[in-house]
Amino acid sequence: MKPRLIDTHSHLDDETLGRDFDVVVRHALEDGVWMVTVGSDLESSRRAISLASRFSEGVYAAVGLHPRKVPLDADEGGVEMERFRELLSNPKVVAIGEVGLDWSDLPLLRRRDPRQALVAAAKSRQKEVFSEFLKMSREARLPLLLHCREAHEDMLGMLEEWDRMTPGFDARGIVHGFTGDWKTARRFFNLDFYISVTGLMSHGAYNLDAIRRTPSSRIVIESDCPHSTIAPWAHRRSEPSYLLTCASAVAGLRGEKTDDLTAAMTENTLRILRRMPRG
Repeated sequence: MKPRLIDTHSHLDDETLGRDFDVVVRHALEDGVWMVTVGSDLESSRRAISLASRFSEGVYAAVGLHPRKVPLDADEGGVEMERFRELLSNPKVVAIGEVGLDWSDLPLLRRRDPRQALVAAAKSRQKEVFSEFLKMSREARLPLLLHCREAHEDMLGMLEEWDRMTPGFDARGIVHGFTGDWKTARRFFNLDFYISVTGLMSHGAYNLDAIRRTPSSRIVIESDCPHSTIAPWAHRRSEPSYLLTCASAVAGLRGEKTDDLTAAMTENTLRILRRMPRG
């Protein structure tokens, strides 16, 4: 059966789900919500595959390294890219992610390094690792689930260079929890990326103008479970089953019918995540 909606980004291995994992997933599947559980390092990527493999349909995995988990220097060890690459052949893996750039916490490093050398090194390391995942995406023909915080200009610069090197590659991916403005969104669209909305749109954490103006052919949705819960459940953990409420809120903001928007977002996701069965 074709899904009603697809959660493009969740962390179903998070410890806050614990024994509730099966209940959370079952509720989502009963509501017609399929989901992608996303890795943030090698071990969570392996867990994502293991969890997805417990279900014949409706739960899939992404493999990646969150930029905040990238080692800052050689003394902290390297990134075992080949280990990530080995996971990509698993039929449950539908994307590479989450990967990207995150400058949001870097100012905290100034307390340890007034000369800013550590900040520069951290940015350089993140870019090196992100570049390797871009190459991996091209080799495996798998789309990317991008994490980008306070680094849109740097990320777009890298993606535009990558685009010049990979003409015709049509499995680009999704900008997870997009927080940029309309101008930034258009640059991602020009590179054949989509943007994803979370429940934080109900808390004023998004540029609502960008959500309103994004074509229905370029928008998808996510729970970011267990984070980014939509109102009125802000005091609870986020769950994939809340996506139907989130989609209704996004449709209201855009002046569209909820059924029309959910159908478009589902079709968009299936177009991007080509390993996922169409139901």
